[in-house]
Amino acid sequence: MSKAEDRPREALAILLNPELSQDVRATLEDLGYRAIITNTLGPAKKLLKRDRFDMVVLDVGLLVEADEVIGQTIQTMPTPPGVLVLGSADAAPGMRHLSPNVYIDSALRKGELETALRRLTGSRRMSDDTKILGRSPNIEQIRQTIQQIAPTPVNVLITGESGTGKSLIAKAIHEGSTRVKSPFLTLNCGSLPETLLESELFGHEKGAFTDAGSQRIGLFEAAEGGSVFLDEIGEMSLSAQVRLLHVLEQRQVTRLGSNYPIDVNVRVLAATNRNLQQAVADGRFRRDLYYRLRVIEIEAPSLRTIRQDIPLFTENFIESISLEHAVPPITLDSSAMSIMQSYTWPGNIRELRNLIERLMVLSVDRDVTASDLDVYLDGYDNGNTVPSNLPVHLGKSPEESSRDLLYWAILEVARDIKELKTYLIENGSSVGQIKPLPIYQSEKTPIERGTEIEFSETGSSLQHQIKTMDQVERDAILGALRATNGHRQQAARLLDVAERTLYRKIRQYGL
Repeated sequence: MSKAEDRPREALAILLNPELSQDVRATLEDLGYRAIITNTLGPAKKLLKRDRFDMVVLDVGLLVEADEVIGQTIQTMPTPPGVLVLGSADAAPGMRHLSPNVYIDSALRKGELETALRRLTGSRRMSDDTKILGRSPNIEQIRQTIQQIAPTPVNVLITGESGTGKSLIAKAIHEGSTRVKSPFLTLNCGSLPETLLESELFGHEKGAFTDAGSQRIGLFEAAEGGSVFLDEIGEMSLSAQVRLLHVLEQRQVTRLGSNYPIDVNVRVLAATNRNLQQAVADGRFRRDLYYRLRVIEIEAPSLRTIRQDIPLFTENFIESISLEHAVPPITLDSSAMSIMQSYTWPGNIRELRNLIERLMVLSVDRDVTASDLDVYLDGYDNGNTVPSNLPVHLGKSPEESSRDLLYWAILEVARDIKELKTYLIENGSSVGQIKPLPIYQSEKTPIERGTEIEFSETGSSLQHQIKTMDQVERDAILGALRATNGHRQQAARLLDVAERTLYRKIRQYGL
């Protein structure tokens, strides 16, 4: 990390009014800036040449002079500072060099300067943020929302399917806020049992429970001044929800085994792939906590809704994985990219990254074609519906029809067993004296239609007819593939096995 990244943020304020200067200094310092205040432009040019300031606050009465004295210096800086002007934009003359970011009335109302500085700080930081990639309208809307809410202290609920990058959105909100110098701590609420989850969040005193051998501070205490990201918030137990609600309402946390509350200053960002409204209706999630968390809601889009961004994501993953694993980059031809953009991506961006990583590591030829992708994209059918000879009932989906077919097959087997039982009862004079079943020989032997042949099974012939478990499994897979015209995804459903298990078995039996 460079020294520039380690240093505290600094602001330069050039103001004529001494009282206003004191208010501005206090606000800047409250926001974490180290402020230098002056009433003249003389030393400003030299200070600015050191490229050390993140913010410049100007009096509108100095704007003309500032444009001549420091405007060109600011314009040519590698990372120009934000410029906030105290005064009306209507009173500002046309300028050649300066382009102020924000104008606010010099007759400051309470909180107005702080709000303006927070927004300017957040917008500048987010403009340099390269983590939220994409040019689609959905992604652009998320960037704008983050830019608007990041400087504020409000809680945010991030929703969306698994693998859509909800944690990246949370990180971007933190980095765009004034809390960026403080910790950003994450906890997956679905990965811990109830008692351990509460201990991780709120801390515990020594002896609070069986394994509490020492005192421990919780996540909220450790993140003081920063942000806490609670992933999979929908998995949190009701008792933990009550304690979390207390933290949000009172800004206090009480360790397990203690009666003394501790003040905390933490922003809460939460994420879920569940429908929390339905969870509230079902009584699995507290309504009051839901509304406390959902001051602002951001929905992370699924990858299939932003297909136009797939080439950009792919290029970024290839570049980063190439550096991470020290392997040459790959290229995807137009046919491969077309498949990438037509695939449904059930695992979203996480699945896309995993695919690129496998291709980067396993591809011998660094030029990836459409045929190369078929091995890796599970159940891909080139965007077409595979023809099926299965009985499809009107008003039912293919999945429902496939399930009905399975039920029908089970009923047929049950009917055959019933007929077999009836035959044995009717033709057996006593237990132990059961006539053998009629067996029809193969077509090679000319037998008149309807002729019954008595066949006495010997041990050797019985062994010959018994199949091994592998043979039974192989035949079942073949039967399912024939029934679905080779559609592996539907065949896996018929066999009630995972698709990956089916693919492995197909390779194992050479089908």
